[in-house]
Amino acid sequence: MHDSLDAIWTHAWARLLAGARGRADPFHQGVLASSSADGPQARYAVLRAVDPGTGTVAFHTDRRSPKCLQLGADPRVAWCFFGHGEQLRLSGTVQLHLDDAEADAAWSASGRAARVNYAGQRAPGTVAEAPGEGGPKHATARTDDAGLDVARGNFALVRLQVMSLDWLCLSAAGHVRARFDRAAGVWQASWLTP
Repeated sequence: MHDSLDAIWTHAWARLLAGARGRADPFHQGVLASSSADGPQARYAVLRAVDPGTGTVAFHTDRRSPKCLQLGADPRVAWCFFGHGEQLRLSGTVQLHLDDAEADAAWSASGRAARVNYAGQRAPGTVAEAPGEGGPKHATARTDDAGLDVARGNFALVRLQVMSLDWLCLSAAGHVRARFDRAAGVWQASWLTP
């Protein structure tokens, strides 16, 4: 595989697909970086959907979160995954899906336990007096069907249009690195010095 850019391309997207499907896979979560008025921001995000055909990946977030506000102001992001001795870095721009059919479909595909995460009374990052206060598991959060209907209003699907994919394999036999950049809808592949 390490001597074929086409094989690496296929392999990288397979890693992402496995990450979206498997909670135990190291590519299930990656560090998502965005920008804010206060400078760079980074946090883990769970990989929820991958579409190699369109070159997109997606995650879910609370639309009240500072992250969602930041992404609305500046949609450029980088998302870094590591596992299996490989680093995969994605960059591009995101589109927020709040009250559209794509967000509805993502919400419908989510299990009840995932939906409860959006039932908190307060926005993520709000100062609290006690651990968990105002969050989804707090005693006053409504997690019945009516409460989960309200929670849907807090849910956002965020889809990243990947414009660059940088793959690095760390190996005692020799590191290998490749980069794939999209320009005018066409992917250009190149080898990079690891």
